[in-house]
Amino acid sequence: MTDKELNPGVRPEPPDTAAVDERPPLFSMVLLGLQHTLVMYAGVVVVPIVVGTSLGLSDADMANLVSIDLLLAGIGTLLQALGLWKFGIRMPLVVGAASSGIVPMVLVGQSQGLATVYGSLLVSGLVWILVAPYFSMLLKLFPGVVTGTVIALIGLTLIPVGIRLIAGSDPNSPEYGRLGHIALAASTMALMVVFRRLFKGLLGQLSILMALTIGAIVGWSTGIGSLTDIGAGPIVGMMSPFHFGALQFHIPSILLFLVIVFVMMVEGAGQGLAVGEVVGKPVGPKDIAALLRVDGLVTALSGVFNGFVYTTFGQNIGLIALTGVRSRFPVAISGVILLVLGLVQPVGRIAAAIPGPVIGAAAIVTFGALTVTGIQILARVDFGRSSNLMIVMLSLGIGLVPAYAPRFYHQLPTFAEMFFKSGVATGTILALVLNVVFHARRRAAPDNEPATANEKPSP
Repeated sequence: MTDKELNPGVRPEPPDTAAVDERPPLFSMVLLGLQHTLVMYAGVVVVPIVVGTSLGLSDADMANLVSIDLLLAGIGTLLQALGLWKFGIRMPLVVGAASSGIVPMVLVGQSQGLATVYGSLLVSGLVWILVAPYFSMLLKLFPGVVTGTVIALIGLTLIPVGIRLIAGSDPNSPEYGRLGHIALAASTMALMVVFRRLFKGLLGQLSILMALTIGAIVGWSTGIGSLTDIGAGPIVGMMSPFHFGALQFHIPSILLFLVIVFVMMVEGAGQGLAVGEVVGKPVGPKDIAALLRVDGLVTALSGVFNGFVYTTFGQNIGLIALTGVRSRFPVAISGVILLVLGLVQPVGRIAAAIPGPVIGAAAIVTFGALTVTGIQILARVDFGRSSNLMIVMLSLGIGLVPAYAPRFYHQLPTFAEMFFKSGVATGTILALVLNVVFHARRRAAPDNEPATANEKPSP
């Protein structure tokens, strides 16, 4: 992230700070809030379904995860839009479960259990809150070459998760790679392309959600997935705290989550700066700290209420630019809608019943988009300088080892294997170390080239 991105400076026109505090008529606010909810909804529900499926949870538990996810997303969205004390940027931003958190949740859940996952989330969230005011100093460790590499690595690591949802997790199973499952996933992806090509504006933004809906209906009608459990259980309610047992605290697991947290703090800061540009309101360090505190708070609450890693989403920033409605209050209405959806449990049970191949198709597209985000950041990096090229190629290459060879590190001691099994953690640390090695402050670069905006000397 460049200095220009951190300090936008003087704009060509005076900022219209009043626009973000305007209150549209109630009926308009409700419709606009529903629109924000629909745009972010698919991104919110995919994470609990992918995590639950990967960990082999029951449909009932997955339905509860979806419900609590919506509830926590609603709390976070309300805080970002309205603010409370030092929490919330008071801008039109939504909060949801981060796809970046899937990898550590699945890895730790499979090896240590969900009680350790939620103990790690509680600690990570609290650290997130405490570090937020000082994060501007840490941003210097995450120039574009590091941030872009890490985000691309997260996306590339997650794509196989979607593939396993489509084909199955056991290549030796006779059910592996069923043509019906592959056809359902392929048709779901095709619908996403068709809808995105045919529709503009809101409908175009809802192409994934519409394709998911049609794909689920087709899957249910052909015997892939079932709706038999939709009516089971209460209509209104939520999962009890510590549902998966008393919290367990495992230092290697906590460190793994903290790596993801620091990467997501960089993303969150970028979202805050971006929305400030769109609504025409200056965003300073205090605003970024207030934004990050909300992400940390909701993540810490997840440790108690069985949620996920939460982050401020960027999906709705484009919607703000498209509609021209810069008020934060429709987004607050969106937060209320998310709370209602989270408390009405059949919503979660329907989402949990969506066939795996349909979710797998959405996961591949979503994680592909995450990869593209990393590539877009890397596109601004000067690869004419060999040091940047070395950072990216080594970090990506080594970070992807566990995705291609899951047992590559199995002979290492347990502590080391736990860390190295996460290609994201390995790649992130390697990118940070290489960036310091190549770009630490010195009188002249080894290759006698000046530092670029994305390759500034580190402190």
